Amino acid sequence: MYYFDKNKINNFQNGNTKCFLLTNGLGGYACGSLINSLNRKQYGYLIASLHPPVDRVMILPKINERLVTKKGTITLDSNQYEKEICDNHQFVKKVEINYLPKFYYETESISITKTIALKYGKNVCAVEYQINAKENGIIELEPYFNYRDHCEVSQKSDLKFEIRQEGKELTLIPVKNQNVYITLNITEGEFVKKDNPYTEALFFAYDSENGDDRVDYNYVPYTIKVKYEKDMPKTIGITVKVNEIEDFEPSEVIKSESKRINEIIKNSKITDELGKNLVIASDTFLAHRSSTNLMTIMAGFPWFTDWGRDTMIAFTGITLVPRRFTAAKEILESFAKYEKNGLIPNMFPDNGEEPIYNTVDASLWYFYAAYKYVLYTNDDDFIKEKIYPVLKKIISAYQKGTDFSIYMDNDYLIHAGSNQDQITWMDVRTHGVAVTPRHGKPVEINALWYNALMIMDYFSTKFGEQNSDYLEIAQKVKENFNKKFYSSKTKCLLDVVEPDDDKIRPNQVFIFSLPFIVLDEKYQKSVFEVISKELYNTFGLRSLSPNDPAFKPKYTGSLDNRDYAYHMGTTWAFLIGGYLDGYAKVYKNEPTVTHNLQKIVDAFVPHLNDGCIGGIAEVFDGDKATKGKGCFTQAWSVGELLRAYYENILNKNK
Repeated sequence: MYYFDKNKINNFQNGNTKCFLLTNGLGGYACGSLINSLNRKQYGYLIASLHPPVDRVMILPKINERLVTKKGTITLDSNQYEKEICDNHQFVKKVEINYLPKFYYETESISITKTIALKYGKNVCAVEYQINAKENGIIELEPYFNYRDHCEVSQKSDLKFEIRQEGKELTLIPVKNQNVYITLNITEGEFVKKDNPYTEALFFAYDSENGDDRVDYNYVPYTIKVKYEKDMPKTIGITVKVNEIEDFEPSEVIKSESKRINEIIKNSKITDELGKNLVIASDTFLAHRSSTNLMTIMAGFPWFTDWGRDTMIAFTGITLVPRRFTAAKEILESFAKYEKNGLIPNMFPDNGEEPIYNTVDASLWYFYAAYKYVLYTNDDDFIKEKIYPVLKKIISAYQKGTDFSIYMDNDYLIHAGSNQDQITWMDVRTHGVAVTPRHGKPVEINALWYNALMIMDYFSTKFGEQNSDYLEIAQKVKENFNKKFYSSKTKCLLDVVEPDDDKIRPNQVFIFSLPFIVLDEKYQKSVFEVISKELYNTFGLRSLSPNDPAFKPKYTGSLDNRDYAYHMGTTWAFLIGGYLDGYAKVYKNEPTVTHNLQKIVDAFVPHLNDGCIGGIAEVFDGDKATKGKGCFTQAWSVGELLRAYYENILNKNK
């Protein structure tokens, strides 16, 4: 549980920038601040996925609460408008987030507990208020409605709805999409129509810091008024649903979601508090994909969908460590269906669109995921029947050559990329220019290639095939890798060879996180020491040494500024997994190794209480890694910390 009292919330800024996150297993989500203010475009109680896990639209940004008492009207929530701030954070006594957020409001005459939940597998939000009052009064609830892309904004002219209100139900149909029905139900109360149904212009401070000063409007057609009485506890429930005929009891939605999360924790068999919190965080990224009718992994919230590379890297921590084996199987099968020319999609198809295959490493990480799946599940039959044939196709395609100038060269190493291709994870292209092209033979691609060959040797032996080619090629890869990648100048690995690039980057850390180490032992300590000295930065590894003239210390400002810094110094959290693996391997004989590993992991605890509560951000600044940036929680950030923590500490202690 994460707990924030008045001292921790303290002021508008603290309450506005910390947020909760809930997801519904469809790609839809809810997130919002601790003081019910809107700090960014994506804050909302219900962002629905109309075509899971994509086509995400803002439906219910928030609900305003006011109290009408003998002494006057008290507004409980806060808002930041274009011209002023409405700050009522003082009425928030505390906030508890035990996956579900629970807000405690308190005035002289009343205490209110508000709980928010999403119905898993449905575009449904439930909000429940529990009221205890010392005098009679009225609570006024004002639901904000919208219908826009969750990363855009609305003007008043965009907010046109057909409305029906009858009894305890309100239905809105957006004029721009009359196939969508938004329905609000209340357990009690009176709908009172508003003369002016539009909010003032809402200002998003987070977006403004990142170069987007646009304002947003919402549609508020009714106020819901509910009377409460002195010393008579009252519960008020609200549900908002999209294209659902079934009725949902708010309290049951909350109970069922709490039960679901508790079962996930129990089934993981992890009892450590930090481990349990990371297991809860891992659940937020699993979603159903309608195009495959199988599970997938969302790369990050609030804006990323499912990506091939991210999925394979996050796979072990998100599915296998929490023992979500059915989901793991479905994810592997999803990608198998879309293999093409030896490549698996970098991005999945939607609405009939073709997949995008611009990645050299996603297919190689696929071997790693399949291998990990067998180690965790012993499910040989599934891999042999569904996945092994695809792995054979990938190996053959990489040997013969495939798209994006990917081919095995005469030295058995993999060449990848040309022109403006961006096919490794350092993939930014700005104004048509590749910021970090990395064409040639990248270090992590060839470490992955070695592992793919070793994994194929493992599978072919396990499945009774007489084939020594995989091992033979792997040995030649290892020989040439060690000849060409180790630099006596930098005492670590070149980032790319042919053409050689001696920039000190974190891609070399993957040699430690992969199951088969391609680097000779005599070089391993030297390489890891350079990584520690030049790249380690509390919440991950820098994407470039700060001693490099091209180093960008800050990830901030306009999109252009951020793009140029993204892989030129910015700290990436997911790289902590490989770093923990490297530390465990290099210092395995030292008596303090477990203690030191635990210190590295524990450094993340303050971050779990900041930004997106319970999540781990995508990136941090390159100079001092303090405040999370980019996506406020990222699948491979959570997945890699959980995997490495489990494999190097929790499981080792058993």
